[in-house]
Amino acid sequence: MNDVPVDRLMSTDLTTIERGAAAADAAEQMRESGGSSLLVLDSDGALAGLITATDFVALVRDNDPKDRTPVEAFMTADVVTVGREDTVAELAEPTAHGYTHLPVTDGDDRPIGMVSTTDLTAYLSRRG
Repeated sequence: MNDVPVDRLMSTDLTTIERGAAAADAAEQMRESGGSSLLVLDSDGALAGLITATDFVALVRDNDPKDRTPVEAFMTADVVTVGREDTVAELAEPTAHGYTHLPVTDGDDRPIGMVSTTDLTAYLSRRG
């Protein structure tokens, strides 16, 4: 069960925004998608950062939510990622350290999927 590859449970419907976009635009995009995370991409499509709903709470608490704060100001830049061949067992360490969204990237650091702790819990409950 724990040797199942990540690509069996990852989401491939990704919500992305380009680096340099305003926080208000990122918030609107996340709201429209109904998701709880947003991948920030460089102009070449490589992963530059990750924004979660929790990041927006902190931003609104500390700033005017309509300002033009760039996404780089509050995104997580040192994103922990996984590969599509990584296994469910290999997700244990990052999730134990509090990571709730793990982008799945290809060899060029381009996002191809997302695994959340919700995905992992749902998978494990179906298998248990």
